[in-house]
Amino acid sequence: MEMMNGLLINLLFILIFVLLTNMLLLHKNRFTQSSVWNVYFVFIICALIVICLLLSVSVGHGFIYDLRFVPFLLGGLYGGKRITIGLGIFLLVIRFILGGDGFWLSLFLILISTIGIFVISPIYVKKSLWTKLSMVSIFSIGYAVIGYLIPALLYGFHDLTEFVIYSIILVISTFFVTYLTEILRTAFVLQLEALKFEKMEIVSHLAASISHEVRNPLTAVIGFLQLIGENEHANEKSKSYAMYAIEEANRASDIINDYLTFAKPHSNEECLMKIEKEIKKCQDILHPLTLKQNVDIETFLQHEGSIKGDPHKFHQVLLNIVKNSIEAMPEGGMLTIQTFEIRDRILIKITDTGHGMKPEHIARLGEPYFSLKGQKGTGLGMMVVYRIVDSMKGTVNVTSEIDIGTSITLSFPSIS
Repeated sequence: MEMMNGLLINLLFILIFVLLTNMLLLHKNRFTQSSVWNVYFVFIICALIVICLLLSVSVGHGFIYDLRFVPFLLGGLYGGKRITIGLGIFLLVIRFILGGDGFWLSLFLILISTIGIFVISPIYVKKSLWTKLSMVSIFSIGYAVIGYLIPALLYGFHDLTEFVIYSIILVISTFFVTYLTEILRTAFVLQLEALKFEKMEIVSHLAASISHEVRNPLTAVIGFLQLIGENEHANEKSKSYAMYAIEEANRASDIINDYLTFAKPHSNEECLMKIEKEIKKCQDILHPLTLKQNVDIETFLQHEGSIKGDPHKFHQVLLNIVKNSIEAMPEGGMLTIQTFEIRDRILIKITDTGHGMKPEHIARLGEPYFSLKGQKGTGLGMMVVYRIVDSMKGTVNVTSEIDIGTSITLSFPSIS
């Protein structure tokens, strides 16, 4: 009974801490910065480990048993490799202070558990809920056998009843704590999605209210630009610029229409596209901006296939991304556009040497009204990028480092 009472008290504190974490840190999206989250996360896991060790049950020969495995496992699976190693070292230090022959068993268990976490964590995050629960349950059974049954046989404190109690409570605790964690995480993600959807609705209503006022001046601008393009006294360079300006004004009108139907994006006029043509066109349009920002553009086109989609919308995607990259280098720099093929997919990688972004900023890209440009930005550009790419069955992957630069990789199905 002492073993059962001690382990159940361990479980009670673990559940309390999990619920408090959700209530204080995740509720209503009060918490967004990943760096601060990591500090809180490690602190909570370390506090749980200490509490579990302080409430452990002694079985003799310096061996103590508790549910320290549960917070250690959760910390490793959800925190990453660095946090796993840090938690392992912390656990060993606390266990060493407590003393006893069981320290060497703890050392061995932590090494085995750390290796196991490293092996399963890459596939763990991609699995379904019940597969995750099965994985952690099997893991906890192995931990119970190595951590209790084998030492019990070697040191002569074996008691089949205590081993069964320890194993059952450990497996059940791991199962339900993981289940609760996944449910809370899912609820948090759904809450974020609901907030994004609400903002998208606001964008749609706002676009509907201003579309008429914007279209009228655009019509006038296009009319005067056409007169410039048809003027016999204008030189060819001016006519060329006028044609580019007309195309961009027409694109602005198309963007308004896209915002009006933003909740139900779709591709019109789908056809096979040679993306090198669109990349060249994008370079020409943004050439004045690159000169102003002192930015050099290099292109490496290493693909052979084509992609399918609406050329006007794809052009909009490229312009939005490249323009953002150029503006991220106010003191000049290098912008690289590279295309290549991997496993029947064409990848377009756009890399700048700008100021970069933090992980919490990357996580919010594509969210309406989120912008790093202050009052100059609306956040609508990247929102449109994500929607258009998604409508073309593509994906957007962003990596960035502060003061080093940002890489945005677009992936589309390749059509030979």
